Amino acid sequence: MKAWLLPTAVFLLWPDFSSQKDSEGGCGRPPAVDNGDIIDTLKETYLQSESVNYQCQNFYIMEGSSRVTCQNGRWSQTPSCRGPCTASEEDMREHNIKLRWKTWDKISSEDRDVVEFECRRDYKPQPNARSFRVTCMNRKLDFPDCIPIDSEGGCGRPPPVDNGDIIDTLKETYLQSESVNYQCQNFSIMEGSSRVTCQNGRWSQTPTCRDSKGGCGRPPPVDNGDIIDTLKETYLQSESVNYQCQNFYIMEGSSRVTCQNGRWSQTPTCRGPCTASEEDMREHNIKLRWKNWDKISSEDRDVVEFECRRDYKPQPNARSFRVTCMNRKLDFPDCIPIDLTKGTT
Repeated sequence: MKAWLLPTAVFLLWPDFSSQKDSEGGCGRPPAVDNGDIIDTLKETYLQSESVNYQCQNFYIMEGSSRVTCQNGRWSQTPSCRGPCTASEEDMREHNIKLRWKTWDKISSEDRDVVEFECRRDYKPQPNARSFRVTCMNRKLDFPDCIPIDSEGGCGRPPPVDNGDIIDTLKETYLQSESVNYQCQNFSIMEGSSRVTCQNGRWSQTPTCRDSKGGCGRPPPVDNGDIIDTLKETYLQSESVNYQCQNFYIMEGSSRVTCQNGRWSQTPTCRGPCTASEEDMREHNIKLRWKNWDKISSEDRDVVEFECRRDYKPQPNARSFRVTCMNRKLDFPDCIPIDLTKGTT
């Protein structure tokens, strides 16, 4: 009896080599897709050749395969969800139109769908207006225009002018040949006629307001940077301001910007840091080696060290776990699940 049990026990304790093979080339959670959803039940880890399926949200069109597969520790190419055309109430008011068949304030339509518009009450199509049957192409609708019924070639509100103001009472609509007058703000000189006239549904050329004596308006903003001097509305010729970049951003160009002949000299740019978010690291099954933060921001050429999460091991031929921040990018290494049937590694 005992002699019969011994080989059976040896067989039961023999390692499961098929399970070990399946874990090689495994993947973490599949990547997210903007405006799309994964329709399968999500898991933390996937074996080689396992797949998930995506679908796009309403009015979004999928480009690429909806099925994404784990291959050698990486997911195959995810699809993209191309956005719809939109027609908001603000868009339609600007063109004096409304939806012909719907009463919604906003519509979203798919690519190559046809949307029909009509003029608002007391408006009529502008001469040579575009078709009122508009096809959504490349996420864009070319809106037709309408003008007031009681005016041939009427106009909407006159256009704004930088550093200038309209000195007449504003109206929503103007008749053919009606005019408005502009004036420039302090320290600005007008170039062109101050009087602008409605002609055949369009306003004549608006003037420009150039700063006098080479003065300048407020200095331009810089993404991820701040002006460290007290701001003023106007600056004299040769006056300067100084910029600094926010934490972890590196400045390219001069921090000092000067008013020269009515224009500011070249502003600097603030080059962003490398970031490693919890989502980024979960996707690659890694964590920071020396820190327990959920997210890190590092400067260019800084070195960040990673390690595998618990129950994971480096993928064969994985990148170095000492990663240098280069050009605002970290090339993350990958880890795959450990075969727990073999015991502790």
